[in-house]
Amino acid sequence: MATLPLIRLKDALDLLDGPAPVAVQWVKFDRRRGTGGNFGRLKAARIGTGKRQAAGLLRAPRDGEESEADRAACTADGLVPVPTGEKSDEPTPKNPAHWRNATRNLVDTQTGSLVKIHIYLLTHVAGRKVLV
Repeated sequence: MATLPLIRLKDALDLLDGPAPVAVQWVKFDRRRGTGGNFGRLKAARIGTGKRQAAGLLRAPRDGEESEADRAACTADGLVPVPTGEKSDEPTPKNPAHWRNATRNLVDTQTGSLVKIHIYLLTHVAGRKVLV
């Protein structure tokens, strides 16, 4: 059986950032908990946006905000609703600083779950060994 050629880390990240999901394998490591050494695997993954579940971010409109009927009318006309600019009670998300920390969020396209990985711990992408 012929083995696939090596892939550079930059090219592996480009594959993960593309529209087609690919198989990924990485080494798990958590310095804070003192665990690691196991392999993590996803059969179909790609780089995600960081939102755990889009449905969890939706909420019912409050008093003075647009209603669902207003939203439906806007989308039917091809318009996009614009936020009012009022302060929200919801906390602002933290900046994950992926570039500084060399991490990425991978979305498992089969289940929709989100996994944060360290890019230097990637071992295989699309069946090809990653050369760091």
